[in-house]
Amino acid sequence: MKIGILGGTGRMGRGLARGFAAAGHEVFLGSRSAERAAEAAAEEGGAVSGGSLAEAAEFGEMVVLAVPFGDAVATVEPLQDSLAEKILIDITNPFGAVPPGQLAGIEHNSKAATSARWVAAYKTTFWKTLEEPRGPGGQSLDVFVCSEDQEAKRIVMELITETGFRAIDCGGNENARTLDLMVPLMIELDGRHQGDATTSWKFLG
Repeated sequence: MKIGILGGTGRMGRGLARGFAAAGHEVFLGSRSAERAAEAAAEEGGAVSGGSLAEAAEFGEMVVLAVPFGDAVATVEPLQDSLAEKILIDITNPFGAVPPGQLAGIEHNSKAATSARWVAAYKTTFWKTLEEPRGPGGQSLDVFVCSEDQEAKRIVMELITETGFRAIDCGGNENARTLDLMVPLMIELDGRHQGDATTSWKFLG
């Protein structure tokens, strides 16, 4: 599969790119600076290339939105035509930029490209775990996934599993409101227990 990453030069974008490429997918890092993206892709090597945000949106059969939450709408709106009918994985975290618990980041962002197939994932995933998706006991770390599009959610969950994580189906977009609230708490607990951005929420059941 061809996967474009909007914001591909950030820590999450590059970490996801490595995992996707290792699983056999072609990846395109998109950035506001096409030159910076090309340089980052060259450092990754293999099946990773880089260029502009528009090129990443056009390239990907699936696209990841990995920019800061505050830049999400402005990033997506000009790319609506390229994103139409494509799965768009929203990994952004609002950190209170929308009413906490009343509106999920994906519910806010999806208004910017209504024809894309939006899926929320990797919200509670630290960048340092992207290349080591197993905990100290050897269990796969969990990635919680929400979407109103059942087929898109299934495809994203399969991709997550390919990269060594365990995908957890969390239902529709409304449930992403809870995931958004879990992130600040996860960061606080990680700091309290000297996790160094390597901790994770785990669903036991």
